[in-house]
Amino acid sequence: MIGFIGGGNMAEALIKGIGRAGDIMISEPSEQRRLHIEKTYAVNTTNDNKALAAAADIIIIAVKPQIISTIAEELSGMDLSKKTLVSIAAGVSISYLKHAFRTDNVVRVMPNTPALVLKGMSVISAADGISPEQMDKIAGIFASIGKIHFLPERHMDAVTAVSGSGPAFISFFAEAMIKGGMALGLDEETVTLLTIQTLNGTSELLASRSPAALIKMVSSPGGTTVAGLQVMQERDAAGLVADVLRAAASRSAELNIKISE
Repeated sequence: MIGFIGGGNMAEALIKGIGRAGDIMISEPSEQRRLHIEKTYAVNTTNDNKALAAAADIIIIAVKPQIISTIAEELSGMDLSKKTLVSIAAGVSISYLKHAFRTDNVVRVMPNTPALVLKGMSVISAADGISPEQMDKIAGIFASIGKIHFLPERHMDAVTAVSGSGPAFISFFAEAMIKGGMALGLDEETVTLLTIQTLNGTSELLASRSPAALIKMVSSPGGTTVAGLQVMQERDAAGLVADVLRAAASRSAELNIKISE
């Protein structure tokens, strides 16, 4: 059984992706949220974290980072060594999870919000104690909500900046495109349609070619695209993006919950 401690949006996305009602259980303190999940996905719910931990083979911790220590204390009397513990809480290190939950079977995953439409990007880092069989199960769970990639944990701050925070940065650009289009005389509905469909189509094209190749494809010498790209180059837009990612990665490192090895 797969058990979720926390029934928020990311847990709901995973339930939707997995789609095996009989194999899932949710522990969630909000009665309203439990009723929603039960009605929508026909899965069992509880408000008892210990009961869930006892029943589940894979325990997915899907709560805010500041609640992790409370969950760990609540489960402190349980032997979790035969279970696989998966955390999707940002900034919570594998070493902390191993220490707090007293188990070596720990996996850390950084998913992102496009998982809500099953188009997510999840990066997976595992403790040394995880077997290939356990990793296959975890990979299958997160592949159900999008693409997966495996990296050593030392890259998680960069991952958080690029794919974790990335949807907000891309949305900021989209919002600026919409406002810019309206300033040119387009109505909001029209420019929103143009912007979102352009983002959707561009992402599909980028799946099969490099950004540089796509830029070249769209650009004609002396044309409109080149005029706009020249402004980006003059304003060092690439440098700005690098600074944005650097700031996000730095903040991720500052927020990390760690322990001394």
